Amino acid sequence: MTVGLLKGVNKPGHRGWVTEKCAICGTVLDFVNGYEAKNIYYCPRCVEQGLKAYFCSADARRLHYKCPYCKGELKPFYS
Repeated sequence: MTVGLLKGVNKPGHRGWVTEKCAICGTVLDFVNGYEAKNIYYCPRCVEQGLKAYFCSADARRLHYKCPYCKGELKPFYS
C-alpha cells in the first residue's frame, strides 16, 4: 500500500493525528499551532502512564499548574 492510496483518517496530515482535547474543558488543542502559541500543558507522570493529561493554558492556570490526577507539576508541552 502506498501513501497515495490512504484515505480518510488514515491519511497523513489528518487533523486527528495532531490534535488532542483538554482534559478539563474539552477545548481542541492543536499541537502544530501550539508550538507558536505555547498554550498546551501536560503532566509528564500521567502521560507516561498512558493517560491523556493535556490541558489548555486557561485550565492550567486555574489548576495552579498542578495535575488534578496525581498532583504533579504541569509542564509546557513546548518549552
